[in-house]
Amino acid sequence: MSKKITYVDLFSGCGGLSWGFYNSPDFKGLLASDVWKEAKKNYDLNHKDVDFYVKDFSDPSDTQSIINLVKDKCDIVIGGPPCQGFSTLGKRELNCEKSILVDSFLDAAIAINPRFIIMENVKAIRSKKHPDGGHFIDVINNKLTQAGFAYETIILNALDFGLGQTRERFFLFACKVDESELLAEYLDAIAAQKVDSFSTLYELIGDLPKVGPGEEYVDKNGVIFNHKAMKHGEKLVERFEHVPKNGGLLDVPRHLLTDHLINMIDGKYGSGGHAKNIYGRMDWNAPSGTIVAGMDKITAGRFLHPVEHRLLTPRECARIQSFPDSFVFEGSLVTQYYLIGNAVPPVFSEVLSKAYKQVFGN
Repeated sequence: MSKKITYVDLFSGCGGLSWGFYNSPDFKGLLASDVWKEAKKNYDLNHKDVDFYVKDFSDPSDTQSIINLVKDKCDIVIGGPPCQGFSTLGKRELNCEKSILVDSFLDAAIAINPRFIIMENVKAIRSKKHPDGGHFIDVINNKLTQAGFAYETIILNALDFGLGQTRERFFLFACKVDESELLAEYLDAIAAQKVDSFSTLYELIGDLPKVGPGEEYVDKNGVIFNHKAMKHGEKLVERFEHVPKNGGLLDVPRHLLTDHLINMIDGKYGSGGHAKNIYGRMDWNAPSGTIVAGMDKITAGRFLHPVEHRLLTPRECARIQSFPDSFVFEGSLVTQYYLIGNAVPPVFSEVLSKAYKQVFGN
């Protein structure tokens, strides 16, 4: 029996980025870590034999404790440090503490001294300025090259791998300089897994049991979990009833709207371009937009169910993210939405783990 390829999962969340590695017989997880206790609860629930440590990577002593556990003992360091500071949906503050955690991830990954590093983030990381000067991309380059790593960066779109979600993400892949020629082969192995079609929303969630606002489907067979809808007020449901396929706030009669919503439509807060996606109803025959952490908020995007007068349930979001129904989420509805929306779709993890096995072997 060949030796298993070992990995650690930092800033793991519920474990989307490592799910493909975890489910492959070729890999073995040594540990996972995140600062959020809810992440530990859900990681432990779905990754039975991987030790999880609640650690704060902005704290040098916490970071060092993780490094000490796995230094020179693992093949791959995987991680998705927080992206809120880079996202174009956010304020992109120069001194955003969460953005600096990219530095913490790279410092920890380099100190662990693996054969390979995988980091995921949003596309906008490429243009974000670093508080110490230059851009984050410059800091990434300096840290890795000085430590003797070669690297490549790429933008991957979930649609290219068959998932019905327009989700583009930045990935960084790094290896020791003496194996740098394998990076091009690794990118080729990823590209070879692209497909010509993607799932529609109906194919992803159309078979799930019908639930209305505030309702929950309880599966006595234990197959479908987390299929519970938020309880919307009567006035909100009434507005939803006026929204057709691909419609939104602009289709709701003005007499049903609050002064705030009317001001938004009339452009009193700016151009008003965002208004078209508020209360946005999805289309069965099209892919979903990017699933985000704040799925409990009607302003999060176009996430009104194609036919029901409610937002998507956590299970519907999980399917759109490519989580299998066997992956169970615990916690409040808001917690579930955040776990799912912040996760890297497991389909990416499956692609990356297969490519690694193919190119780097054991």
